[in-house]
Amino acid sequence: MQDEVNSKYFQCEYDEQYCYPNSSVLKNKLNITQQDKLDEAERQITAVKLLALKMSPIPGNLDFKHLCAIHSFIFSDIYNWAGISRSVNISKGNLFCNFKFIDGAINDLFTKLKKENYLIGLPKSEIAKKLSYYISELNAIHPFREGNGRVQRVFIEYLAQVAGYHADFSDVTAQEMIEASVDSFLIHYEKMEALFEKITTPISQKEQLAFQKALKIKL
Repeated sequence: MQDEVNSKYFQCEYDEQYCYPNSSVLKNKLNITQQDKLDEAERQITAVKLLALKMSPIPGNLDFKHLCAIHSFIFSDIYNWAGISRSVNISKGNLFCNFKFIDGAINDLFTKLKKENYLIGLPKSEIAKKLSYYISELNAIHPFREGNGRVQRVFIEYLAQVAGYHADFSDVTAQEMIEASVDSFLIHYEKMEALFEKITTPISQKEQLAFQKALKIKL
């Protein structure tokens, strides 16, 4: 899928804590101060990390700690705050969750997911709706200063496999995801559900159990 940084919708906004002075470019370990060059470096670095995550998933219990570990793995070579929830308010078309309420909102979401037994046993007719809901809620909370989309997709891929499905985002365009995300932010999930109906397929129980073991999830 085309990287989210290529879209105007996902361009960063300035804040003095995370950005270089008088610039919307995020402070980074590479000391790159030009947005296009940072975008390219980020694409190259994160592409390698995302591939590694597919080959060897990060263990965890599909909770906030797990989400932070995924973010840290993907972005720790670029940003000092990788894996740490943001401490400023941000908006990209809509205002995301106030940073003061991130911990409460996201822990409530993961508590709900655990009570639903990580969607294990759901039939194909229901899994698209549930995956749509959880990625939409994660997007609305937007816990990190940058990189939320990539982390959400990895997390949802993990969740789908634990539940017995494969979610393949490779056939989803950036524009399709943007439109579905904008609608789902306003609690209109139809486009997001349609995407998951297209990209979600069942896997064998053997593959499901093997992934659960690799993830070391406590069920």
